[in-house]
Amino acid sequence: MISVSISGGWGRAASVDCPASAIPWDALRPVDRRAAARWRIAGVADRRATAAPWARVPARDLQRVSRWGVAGVLDAPASAQPWGWVPAKDLSAVGGWDRTIQPRDLRLRLIYNPKPARKDVAIAAGHRRVNEFGPRFNAETALQDSLYVPGPNWLVFEFGGRPYFPSTAPSVFFDFRYVPATPAIQPTDMRPAKVRWQSARRLSLSSTLPWGRARQVDGALTDMPYVDYPGPVKPLPEPPPDPEILDTYMIANTVNLVVLPSRTPIEAKNVRVALDADSFSWSFSADIFTQAALDLVRPDAAGAKTVELDINGWKWVVLVERYSRQLRFPAEAYSINGATRPQLLAAPYAPLRTSLNNAPINAAQAAEAELLNTGFTLNWLATDWPLPAGAFSYQSQTAMQVIARLAETVGGVVRPTRDADALEVVPRYPAPPWAWEDVDTPISRIIPPAMMTELGGEWTPQPAWNACYTSGTSHGVSMLVRRAGTAGDNPTPDVFEDWLTDQPANQARGIHELSKGGNIEIVSFTIPLFPFADDHGVGLVLPAQLCRVPESSGAWVGLCLAVDISAEGTGAVRVKQQIKLERHH
Repeated sequence: MISVSISGGWGRAASVDCPASAIPWDALRPVDRRAAARWRIAGVADRRATAAPWARVPARDLQRVSRWGVAGVLDAPASAQPWGWVPAKDLSAVGGWDRTIQPRDLRLRLIYNPKPARKDVAIAAGHRRVNEFGPRFNAETALQDSLYVPGPNWLVFEFGGRPYFPSTAPSVFFDFRYVPATPAIQPTDMRPAKVRWQSARRLSLSSTLPWGRARQVDGALTDMPYVDYPGPVKPLPEPPPDPEILDTYMIANTVNLVVLPSRTPIEAKNVRVALDADSFSWSFSADIFTQAALDLVRPDAAGAKTVELDINGWKWVVLVERYSRQLRFPAEAYSINGATRPQLLAAPYAPLRTSLNNAPINAAQAAEAELLNTGFTLNWLATDWPLPAGAFSYQSQTAMQVIARLAETVGGVVRPTRDADALEVVPRYPAPPWAWEDVDTPISRIIPPAMMTELGGEWTPQPAWNACYTSGTSHGVSMLVRRAGTAGDNPTPDVFEDWLTDQPANQARGIHELSKGGNIEIVSFTIPLFPFADDHGVGLVLPAQLCRVPESSGAWVGLCLAVDISAEGTGAVRVKQQIKLERHH
């Protein structure tokens, strides 16, 4: 129902000049009141009499109804459309509101109004508090603790050989990624350190080492200036002179054996002295003729007697340790055996000792400490390395056993002198076999084939090792020594030694073990023993020396393993020097 009201303000009209045709402002003409409508509430008319009664518009479809507005009055001709439902043009293009869009990943969060980016975020250090009182973080079990482990009813995943991708709108999908949380830093030890004050303990004063004169281990230095290197310069070793090659060598051999200190001469025959790389003293044997000579040299209650052997000017001071005699009428035979004086540092002459170092010490210092109050001196030419406190320990060993073990730790040997109380510790291999043909290889002797009276060889091949694992036990380091240029796929047996306590020792031992492999030939030959003062001959060849042999087919280098000098017969004896060389092919 629509209610219309009309109102107007009442006021006095102004008088105007009205023409004759104008309607004057005066009393209104009376009209037919029956055709007038009173101002009141209209009554309900007969709905049948009117075309469009005033009433509520029937509800068609509330979901598709248009919003309400003020309708304008139209002159509806017969062709006008009635007020009704507007036909839908294209419902498929209408975007209705529904719930077809589903959330893909609930963990996706949109950050509104993000903070402005900082210039240098990579170097910024965030501050956070450490986990002081929480449980200890165990990286091994952290992954197991954070993962979900199903119960007895296992979940079965069948991918069919294809990657897993969730469907377009799944209700549940699985995410197999796992990013462990970064644990907070935890202090390892919150207990305060306690230091007790007490008097210093006294160490063993007998094991102190006096400060002596330093020895030079880097060779003779040159004065040649270098612009880019201000340090010392080690020159290349000078090669030995080539022996003089003659058609005939005339050597007047002399063999003398005297008793010390009286220097009483003894007539002897079949004299022999020998030394190999694994021995720390020269061995000696000889045959003497009479009982009187035996009484001068055989051991007694005072100990072993000392004799001096002189062969072509090369002298040995020997202890006579044993003797034997054989009497058969009408002949008698006596023989004596002994060794050079370094034998006094071994059993049965040297006492057994037990030691433990209370302070750090070097290997050369430890070896020299074993010779205190013995009268012997030591020249350490092998690799030297430090031994920390408590690492250098042994039990019930002689001085020579300790020195030999120190030398063996780095692949060295103990080489005794002939006529003095002195020892040398030198590397068994002065250079690895694969470097023997280099210019700076320290060659000690040149032995021409023209001087050889006998020559023999024995083929003793070994595996071609190219790697060695060396390690200490309770102290020290571990190292894999690999030959440069190889894959290291053929290692030697592992080496474990108590005294391998530093990198130089491990490296030297590894090179020593690798040097023992390859195609090896043991070459033995015999040459004369030239007099001591003869500079044109070969001289005495010692173990652990490199010798060059210039054969016609090509020069090669060998390592001396042993030397044996024999003087057969009496009077004008014949002296021979038999040498064994290790040759690598």
